[in-house]
Amino acid sequence: MTKLTLDQFYTNIIDFLEESKSTYVIIGGLAVSLIGEPRMTLDVDLILSLPKDEIKRFLMNVANKGYELNIQKESKRIEDTGTFRFSMGFFHADVILASSTFEDSMFKRRKRLELAGRKAYFPSPEDLILLKIVAGREKDMLDAKSIAIRHKNKLDQKYLEKWAQKLSDEAQDMAIWNRLSKIL
Repeated sequence: MTKLTLDQFYTNIIDFLEESKSTYVIIGGLAVSLIGEPRMTLDVDLILSLPKDEIKRFLMNVANKGYELNIQKESKRIEDTGTFRFSMGFFHADVILASSTFEDSMFKRRKRLELAGRKAYFPSPEDLILLKIVAGREKDMLDAKSIAIRHKNKLDQKYLEKWAQKLSDEAQDMAIWNRLSKIL
């Protein structure tokens, strides 16, 4: 039996999301590699817009497609964190369920880009920068900087500043605004 590659895992997930007509955007290392600077990753991260009453059915469809997940455990994780995970072989997918007006804006601005022979939805460079500065880990800040450098003359700075301010206000913490200022 041949071992599954990350490209195969990714294309399987994209095929599944497209077949199920899901509203999604690929984020994380794969998005950074395509939109910013290539870097190593071993998972697929995505944000999924899914009505609450469709979550259990979606998890069952994931399991029926051959992915490994414990529906009970992941349902509890969704209640606690708004996230869930499923895997196949060595690889896993981390899914964040959309729950904010920023994510609504991101879905409206998403772009279909090709990776590993599949067109899929990815965030705009601005939205990926914002996602990274919200997370704020050292690795995320390096990712945000690589995206800003690659797209420096094309970034919508007003959009970035508007959302950094709004996200800082919602968090009642200026860290997001301050991180954006450092990146720009």
